[in-house]
Amino acid sequence: MKLFGWKSAGREESRPALSRVGGTRMVGDATGGYAAQVRAAYLGNAIAQRSVRLVADGLGEAPLTTSSPELERLVRARSGGQALLATLAAQLLLHGNADVQVLCDAAGQVAELFALRPERVTVEPDAGGWPVAYSYRVGERATRLMADDGGGRPVVLHIRGFSPIDDHYGLGCLGAAPAIPPSRPPVPPRTLPTPAPQAQ
Repeated sequence: MKLFGWKSAGREESRPALSRVGGTRMVGDATGGYAAQVRAAYLGNAIAQRSVRLVADGLGEAPLTTSSPELERLVRARSGGQALLATLAAQLLLHGNADVQVLCDAAGQVAELFALRPERVTVEPDAGGWPVAYSYRVGERATRLMADDGGGRPVVLHIRGFSPIDDHYGLGCLGAAPAIPPSRPPVPPRTLPTPAPQAQ
């Protein structure tokens, strides 16, 4: 079963060079990093949580028509305990990027699709700016995943939202969320004037 096809002959020579304006990944005002943005704009905001969950869960449960039962099984499988499509939708909404590692069995057939955390993935471009590998960093440990297996089949599927300034990374909704202070001063209770006693 060939799920993802092969690269076309001569494609490498016909591709234009890509560039990265600024050269760094930014998700809006990343003063505290992606984790701080998620805590402030998503975890601390019930409306944002509900909105993302409605879209992500709706996509994850949407009817799916595939060309083969094996492909449907791969896409409907759980990745890290969560529905793959719902996870990818939430990552795209929040981060602007979603990455899937394609894991093969001993026979070289696709056996599993695993969602990678997008804030841990870095694109490694070639001299022309096209992705040749992806670095996946957890703490101090980095794993280099090649973009394809040498035969043209992808090892990592990088899905990105639109960005007018970056060829490799998309912009998520967190970049547009206003900065929320970590703690707001309590709002003092409103005191109503007490009515004056009336003479009898």
